[in-house]
Amino acid sequence: MRSVVMSRQAPLRLLDLAAQSLLSDEDSAMRALGELPVGLFPTLSAVAFEGGHTKTVTAMVQAWPFPCLHLGSLRDQSITQDLLEAVLDGLELVPTNTACPRRSKLKVLDFTHDFEHSNWEECSETSPAPFVITHVLEEPEADQLTPSFREQPRSDREPVDIYTDLFLGGLFGFFHLSGFPSYILQRVGKSHGCLRLHCRTLVINQVPFRSLIEILGMLELEAIREVRLHHRSRFCFQSDLIQFFTQLGQMSSLGKLIMSDIPWDFPADCFSLLSPLGHLQKLHLTFGCLSGQLHKMLSGLQKPLETLVINGCRITENDITYLSQSTHATRLKELVLCSNNLSQTVPGPLEVLLGEVSGTLEHLNLRSCRLKEAQLRALLPALCCCSRLRSLVFYDNVISTSGIMNVLQHLAGLKELKRVHYPVPAECIVYLDEYRWGNLNRVELARVHTRLQEMLQALQRADMELTNCTSMP
Repeated sequence: MRSVVMSRQAPLRLLDLAAQSLLSDEDSAMRALGELPVGLFPTLSAVAFEGGHTKTVTAMVQAWPFPCLHLGSLRDQSITQDLLEAVLDGLELVPTNTACPRRSKLKVLDFTHDFEHSNWEECSETSPAPFVITHVLEEPEADQLTPSFREQPRSDREPVDIYTDLFLGGLFGFFHLSGFPSYILQRVGKSHGCLRLHCRTLVINQVPFRSLIEILGMLELEAIREVRLHHRSRFCFQSDLIQFFTQLGQMSSLGKLIMSDIPWDFPADCFSLLSPLGHLQKLHLTFGCLSGQLHKMLSGLQKPLETLVINGCRITENDITYLSQSTHATRLKELVLCSNNLSQTVPGPLEVLLGEVSGTLEHLNLRSCRLKEAQLRALLPALCCCSRLRSLVFYDNVISTSGIMNVLQHLAGLKELKRVHYPVPAECIVYLDEYRWGNLNRVELARVHTRLQEMLQALQRADMELTNCTSMP
């Protein structure tokens, strides 16, 4: 066994030693790139990165024999700004090593953890975490630009696509972009089209819309697939909101949009600017200004949604009525209506909505919806028609033990239903109101849980997982 392990490891150690020896003289290493076997490029590049050989890194990028360079497995601390600047120099500038006849085939530079373009042949895996931008976009000082960056970028090759995920974070309304993220955005902006920045996932937390608009202008908007926007500031200009939503509407590949903590004066009419979106499937909304405005947000979307999360948005009976009559009710697989007062929608539009989604619905969340036992009982006929339902959440509603048992008995026939998150029964706790608990009788709760499980076993549904929320707020 030992000899087998050694025989497998020895070639790797020899290659590393050979690469280190070659890199001991960077000029020699750069001259050797023209004759270096293609298969040795990944090993030499890994050693060059680890040793901080910036000149060799630039030269290797200029002679890279593969269509893709995946930097997704390098540790954060291994990637200095000098090394990343060296990579970008290699992408943009005319090779200084004229003795090397090899021309770069590089088309994609990847800084993501799970690069999707696996169809690229012979992609190298030489990861940083996605660029984390935690600090308004600033111009670098003139003396910060390296001499090579002042040179004219090369124009005799196809543009190189840079793939990454961006996390934009501000603090107390301030947003300052510095370090390598600032550098790469500036390089993309000044590359005359040689570099194109593709961002799959864009996370925005507390970033002023004006700064965000500037950054979005540097991205290939059609490449963005997911946007998570968290914005608590009450100070924003409507013109900035309109411009941001115009840019959002240009994200033709956007499949998931999460918006939370949006200002109270947010104009719901901005959603009409999202009408060009043809791939949006998942929409998460968490802000209080939605009440009575759901039709403005959904009516312009081209295709039905598969996931709709409306969390704490103060939706009204009219909102539920609109949703039940919309095309979105024909395709929804996940529906989350938690932390909304739905007590006025039963009997009425909530039953109709559940009936409309019964053919596709897989996950339903009715947590903290102020539903009483009689209202939940009225929903059971519609719920029993949801043949594809896999999970049901209805905790933080005031329901008795007998009411919970009644729900489980009715839904036991749904063979796909595997997970039910039920409320703490009213007999086991003192409810101060719909959202606050008093003392919890854990002994009684354990007895109730055992009874529920025994009942499911008798119904031949021991495969159904029951959970309850017993942590005090």
